[in-house]
Amino acid sequence: MKKILAISGSTKTSSTNALYISAISQLLGKDFGVSNFPSISNLPHYNPDLDLENPPKSIIDLRLAIHDADGILISTPEYAMGLPGSLKNLIDWTVSSASFSGKPVLALVASTQGEKAYQSIIDILTVLEAKIVPQLIPFAKAKINNDAEITEHETLTRLKSTIQTFVAAMENG
Repeated sequence: MKKILAISGSTKTSSTNALYISAISQLLGKDFGVSNFPSISNLPHYNPDLDLENPPKSIIDLRLAIHDADGILISTPEYAMGLPGSLKNLIDWTVSSASFSGKPVLALVASTQGEKAYQSIIDILTVLEAKIVPQLIPFAKAKINNDAEITEHETLTRLKSTIQTFVAAMENG
């Protein structure tokens, strides 16, 4: 069974991005174990002075969770024309450990528009040498219901294709 670590870029308890993580988990099927990273809002602010020999336990746990996963699923909104600060903070904590290097990452931006966050996450994960499988879903809230069912056929078809590419990246990894 392939292990996938899911990270929501939203700090909202009941967010559209959490729904997309659930939808993708269902679409992946029983051959994949998806575990959700606890809220990104609980991580300390990135501080290079703390990123030495003994980083905070939550950061050690984060890095270990990424290391142990066969792939990473990130679903994030766009805030103020970019990535949410809490998600960027999580990613910043992984730079010195090279946690994302060579790791397949399905990077989903599910937002109202999302183009700036989409380009930003691609740029950041490229620098970190991740194997990026990106997808942008604009007007995302209107394309999924509260039962995590994608209601728009074109979005569902594109997402299934993206998932197939992500699975292939994990298998070739």
